[in-house]
Amino acid sequence: NGFSMSNWKNERVLVLGAAGFCGAHLCETLANEGAKIIALDTQLPPDSYLVSSGTLAKIHFVSGDILDLPALRLLLERFPVQTVFHLAAQPIVSISNVLPLETAQINILGTYHVLEAIRLCAKPPKLVFASSGAVYGATNAAQAIPETAPQLAASNIYAPTKAAADSAVRCYAQIYGIRAATCRWMNTYGPGDTNFSRVIPATFRRASEGKPGLIAQTDGTNVLELLHVRDMIAAYLCVAQNLERDDISGEAFNFGGGAPLVLKNVVQSSTAAWNRATGDDVPTTPEISGPRVESAKFLDISRAQRLLGWSPRLGLDEGLEETARWYKAHFSANFS
Repeated sequence: NGFSMSNWKNERVLVLGAAGFCGAHLCETLANEGAKIIALDTQLPPDSYLVSSGTLAKIHFVSGDILDLPALRLLLERFPVQTVFHLAAQPIVSISNVLPLETAQINILGTYHVLEAIRLCAKPPKLVFASSGAVYGATNAAQAIPETAPQLAASNIYAPTKAAADSAVRCYAQIYGIRAATCRWMNTYGPGDTNFSRVIPATFRRASEGKPGLIAQTDGTNVLELLHVRDMIAAYLCVAQNLERDDISGEAFNFGGGAPLVLKNVVQSSTAAWNRATGDDVPTTPEISGPRVESAKFLDISRAQRLLGWSPRLGLDEGLEETARWYKAHFSANFS
């Protein structure tokens, strides 16, 4: 899938935002391949996949904040690494509209702190930045969105903060010669996501209660895409291993499931996957109470396929069923 896991044995790596859903999966993958990992986050929730997967015992976890530039500089000085994966963010869209300044501080200023800490290293490590398809704003695109698409206005503060950080990373690469690139993706799902404001975790939680999925924000006709977390981790590693190339460093790359999906079909498929995984018989037709919203967003991944050799590998039905099994075990363990 465009990268070799053997390249990560004994590699010194810093993962920022390690206790989050994707950060924890990244740590798990790297730890299993023998990488030497420093993992930083502001907190370590007890339900983090970093804990439940058993990965915490295989890494060096540091409690810290990307808003603390002196601490970041000291960390990179005392523990030189070869690659930094910057996944730290305030990622909840609804929270961004309630706390716009705080979101901007973390997502923009925090990213500048990471960039400065790297720039000032005697031997700057490579940087992979977790950007987002949110940088393209609110879209109703009939076609997949390429990296060259204009950045439109959005209905949330999260989107412009990620756009600003994405631009900063690419500018630092071009101006200061840092080997860095940004990864734009949409709607990652998989085992270990305990953010129940997202569609897949929310649908599985309702299924565990015997209820069909609920769509309350739209009428379910809006178009989106899904990307399994293991395919996203493969993308991060693929980008990291190719950053010495001049056609990769300083660039942005889209990563996605490769196909547009209708929301109500996603919810229905998720409940069906739950039934297959558990033997339950939850009604699969979702309850819909939201208004019609003209929204379609799915990313053109052809550039990543062409330049990086990356493609999504896990099919939606397979990924949903595997994820359903994890949630069944998770709910049983926490509510038994």
